[in-house]
Amino acid sequence: MTEELTLKGRRLSVEERAAAVTGLPRDDRPALIAGVASYLRDRSPVVREKALRITADEVLYELEDQVIKLLPDRNDFVRNLAIECLGEFHGGELIAMPLLYPFLESPVCLTRVETMETLAWVGDRKALPFIAKHLEDEDCLVRSYAAISIAELQGSRYRKLIETAAQAEEVEKAKPWFARALFLLGDQQQFFTLISLLSSANCTARCAAANCLADIDLTAEQTASALASVIHAKHNFIARSDQSTMERVEEHLSQQIEWIKD
Repeated sequence: MTEELTLKGRRLSVEERAAAVTGLPRDDRPALIAGVASYLRDRSPVVREKALRITADEVLYELEDQVIKLLPDRNDFVRNLAIECLGEFHGGELIAMPLLYPFLESPVCLTRVETMETLAWVGDRKALPFIAKHLEDEDCLVRSYAAISIAELQGSRYRKLIETAAQAEEVEKAKPWFARALFLLGDQQQFFTLISLLSSANCTARCAAANCLADIDLTAEQTASALASVIHAKHNFIARSDQSTMERVEEHLSQQIEWIKD
């Protein structure tokens, strides 16, 4: 049980308990697990969230049973972090996680997103038909993550659905993610879509396009073309945020070119 009393018998405040769990030493794993376990049962969502953050960061898979008990938590942040923890515990294992499927239908947008990210990270291909439904989600962020998650799960049979969703997409900032998904599924023409989105009137779309170009595998010719386009976008920025993004991606692509030369 979480220690909520000081030596003087005073009940510790939420802030004090949150500080206590954050301050747990990381160099003694058994002690860390025991300490975090007690705070996962804390009555405050702030404390539970802090405990889950450590659980994810330190990959405390020994606490999986307790994490699963927090999946129905009423607090959005706690629930989403519990889902994330399961991804950290099982990333790349290519397993099915049907216990997460109901959260794809959560009324909370970020819960749907976190669930898709986790299912993609663990490699749950059985989730593909459930994720594909969200290509028509009411929220553009969810639609974007549905496309990317399908691509990361190598769901090539859903490519036509993503193409249809991409053509119907009206939200500019979502378009780069559909382009990236289709590129990952083999449509090389989407490279030019990402290049064109670097000149979008929407700052978020410009940043997303640049980040996508930094994250996908490009040929030497594509890398050189992307670098030139990013430099042009940097000099024609519309906000400080897209300028700084272009500077970061420029550095990344420049390094890629140096590695290709070597």
